[in-house]
Amino acid sequence: MTTRIYFSGNRLLVVIEGRFVLDECEAFKKAVVASLSPAVTHVLIDLSKNDFIDSSGLGTLVGLKMRTNQIKARLTLINPSPQTLEVLVMSKLNEIFEIATGQEAQNLIGGLAAESNLVRTVGMPSSTAAPAIPSVEGLKISDPTRPRDGVADEVLQDLCRKASEALIRGNLDESVRLYREAIARNANYLPAHNNLAIVYEKRPEWRRLAIEEWETVLRLSSQSGDLKDKERAERHLATLRE
Repeated sequence: MTTRIYFSGNRLLVVIEGRFVLDECEAFKKAVVASLSPAVTHVLIDLSKNDFIDSSGLGTLVGLKMRTNQIKARLTLINPSPQTLEVLVMSKLNEIFEIATGQEAQNLIGGLAAESNLVRTVGMPSSTAAPAIPSVEGLKISDPTRPRDGVADEVLQDLCRKASEALIRGNLDESVRLYREAIARNANYLPAHNNLAIVYEKRPEWRRLAIEEWETVLRLSSQSGDLKDKERAERHLATLRE
């Protein structure tokens, strides 16, 4: 993971690139805390290039929020990647963090990420090879970096990101619509099936739909040899069929 820290005026921008996991947490925490000062009133954590975050990474963000609260600074998570946003939603941490996306995020960052504002760089650039995606406390997000059936991956990820944002707003119908649009573009796009199944579980009247989606996840993961997705689908199906 690479962390770049920028400072200008009263804003501190922390850009995370790569996998935010246990081994990265201590260096990240030290670098950010060392960059805090009475002049900082707003900390922006850019998660748009965060490939994956585990429970230790989440805990580090929570700890950083507590630290900024102590110094009466505001903390905002900026443009979480689709898989990171989904982890935040499913762990209910979106309820304690301020999250900005789209134009709001652009307005907050402005020209802050200029080289002239760079104060620290920690870590090494992440490998270009697509990493395996482990589970986080029961939540498994399938690898979104692998192209599937020729459909532009950026389009599918953007649809899933918008679906996650709709979920945060409590608009389940819009979230379902966007995940289904992603699936219409690529029927084998496993992240959309995974996340749509989770959304369907949020309403009792959608139970049958949730079962159908988990059955699709089970079929696709069995075909691809993805044991973790397969086992996850089996667990959800067992619970839904009780």
